[in-house]
Order: sequence, then structure tokens, then C-alpha cells
Amino acid sequence: MSKDDSPLIGLGGLFRKATAMTKYIIRRLLQAIPTFLGVTILSYILMSCTSGGPVGALAFNSRLKPREVEELKIILGVNDPLAVQYLRWLLGDDWMRWDSDGDGLADGSVFFIDHFGPALDKRGKPLIDESAGGGGGIVMRPLPPGRHYGILRNDFSNSFFYKRPAIKVLIERLPATLELGVTSLFVGAFLGISVGILAAINHRGWFDQFSRVFAVIVNALPNFWLGLLLLLFFGAILQILPLGGRCKTTLDPSCPPVHERLEYLILPTIVLAAGAVAGYSRYMRASMLDVVHQDYIRTARSGGLQERRVWLRHGLRNAFIPIATFLGPSITFLLIGAAVIENVFSWPGVGRLVVNAASQRDYPIVMIVVTYSAIAAILGYLLSDILYVIIDPRIRFD
Repeated sequence: MSKDDSPLIGLGGLFRKATAMTKYIIRRLLQAIPTFLGVTILSYILMSCTSGGPVGALAFNSRLKPREVEELKIILGVNDPLAVQYLRWLLGDDWMRWDSDGDGLADGSVFFIDHFGPALDKRGKPLIDESAGGGGGIVMRPLPPGRHYGILRNDFSNSFFYKRPAIKVLIERLPATLELGVTSLFVGAFLGISVGILAAINHRGWFDQFSRVFAVIVNALPNFWLGLLLLLFFGAILQILPLGGRCKTTLDPSCPPVHERLEYLILPTIVLAAGAVAGYSRYMRASMLDVVHQDYIRTARSGGLQERRVWLRHGLRNAFIPIATFLGPSITFLLIGAAVIENVFSWPGVGRLVVNAASQRDYPIVMIVVTYSAIAAILGYLLSDILYVIIDPRIRFD
């Protein structure tokens, strides 16, 4: 074979590898569909089994009469069988309704809360016969034509607390969580991997012993308690860093660029990155020590290679394989963030949002965070599998 043919062979190999990767990704995504549906079913059942359910979350007024509570059940559709409720939440409800009078609104259209008063249908008739007794209720206004709820359409209904679409509330808080999560993940992974490599190279030395003690201490300390200590020391005593807080949301026009508010990012990043440094350093150290005892490392040493080259060139790449297990699922961390830390530092992210939503029984917010977290976890594990092949050429997609 001539030398001119070698580039074609290289391109052919890349094409076959790309094709195998594409088929593998498609196959994994198809396999993830039952997993996603299982997560949504389990989440919806747990939400429905909570005390009071969504009706209890909205009917917080103890003066509501039984008739008004029944109106609310009809409006929310929670008087239907659980399977019908789930399908409506998953797919929307236009597939089970039709427009008999041609007014552009389906019969029994979905409604949302407007103000208090008698609950009416789209023709202005009471949902419950007024002769049932009681007055006042929850007035519901029909949704605009063309909008149908359903999470597969990326519509999670309106937040009970914010009275706005849940997806918009999430989008407002997401940049703050990504800002903190990406920074903490980068700092934690970089320092943790570096510390693990140095600890393995200086096995049983003073640096190795120090890193082990550091990891034990950090893992033993609750992160919220460490955050409170840092706030007390750097914020209250030294007064060199702010006591938490940040601009309301990143999408707020008055929110300055991130480089002008780094002081708010320092302490929560330290707390979150400390746990990542402790975890990554221990796994990296153990992986490096396992790799350097392999036969090919002994062969490299017997060939006269420098010790640093043996560690960093031949040992490091294979030692990264276990680390790929943790890098992929970290995407979930970027979405949810650290709920406790966001509350400690008054950080307006998704973690703080979902904690408040759970206490307020704001089910649309809770469900949208659970759903997107499941998607992020599925994509994270898929990324881990792809990293395996990139790091170790012996592993093939087929």
C-alpha cells in the first residue's frame, strides 16, 4: 500500500468510529426513554400521595367551603383517575377534548387561577350548582387558544406561588445555579485531581498524609456548618466578604457582570469545591497507585524512561478512567446545585427555589426540577460512557 493511501485509511477509521459512536448514542437515548418515563411516573405518584395534594396546596384558606374545594378539584382535574391525571400531566389534555361550538376553546378547557369568586366554565356557567350552598370560590379563566399543558411540550403549568409559568421561573434561576455549579465543579475537579496525582507520586510522604487528613476532615464536616463558619469569620468578624446574597436573578437588567460581583461567589465556591477536592483527590490517588503497579508501567520503567514521564504520560491517562464515572453525573449537580448551600448564602438558584417550593407545596416547580434533573442524570451517565472510550482506546462502542 502506498503512502498516499494512508490518509484515506485514517479518514475511514474516523468515519467508522463516528458512525459507531452515533449508533451507540442513539441506542442509549432510546434505552433512556423507559427510565425517564419511570422517573415521571414515580414522581407523579409521590406528589399525588402527599398530604392534601395540589388541592391542599391551593385551598390554604380554611374558610373555603366543601363546595369550593370540589370546584377546585374539578378545575385541577384531580377528581379523575390517577392514570388519566398522569397522562394529562405528561401529554396535555387536547387529545381528550374537542371544540363542539367552534369558539376556539375546547369543551372543558383547562383553566388557571385568576381571582376569587364563583368558579365558571368557558360559557360562564357555574362548575358547581350554586344551590349546593356557599358563596365565593376561585374564579378560573380559560387558557389562551393553542396552549395545552403537558411536560413533553415543555409546559409544566403555572407556579402556585409565583402565578407564572413554571418554566419561566426555572429559567430565571438557572443562570445563578450554573454560575455557582460550573465554578465549583471546575475548581473542585482541577484541585482534586492535582492533589490526587501529587499524593500518589509522594506516596506515604508528608503531602500524601496531609491530603488524607484533609479529605477526612472535609468529609466529616457538614457543608452548611462549614458555610456558616466562613460567613462568621470572613463576613461578620473580618468583614472582607459579604454575608451572602447576590442580585435577584442573573436575567435582571440591574445585575452587574460576574467579574464585578466575584466577592459573592468566593465563599459558596469554597464550600462546594472543598467536598469535590476531597472526593476527587482520594479517587485519583487510589487510581494512580493502582495503575503504577501494572505490567506496562514496569516495562516503561525498565526501558529507562524518567519517573515523571512514566507517571504523567503512561499512568495518568488510564488513571482517569474511574474519574470519568464522576465527571459525567456532575451535570446533575450543575442543574440542581447545592440546595442547602444556596439557602445558607441566600443564593437565588434552582436549589433554593426547589427547597422553597417543597415547603410551599408548589408542585409545578418541584416537578419541573425533578424532571429536568432526571434528564440531566441520563445525559451525564451517557457522557461518562463516551469519556471512557476517549480516555481508553481499548473500549469500543460496538
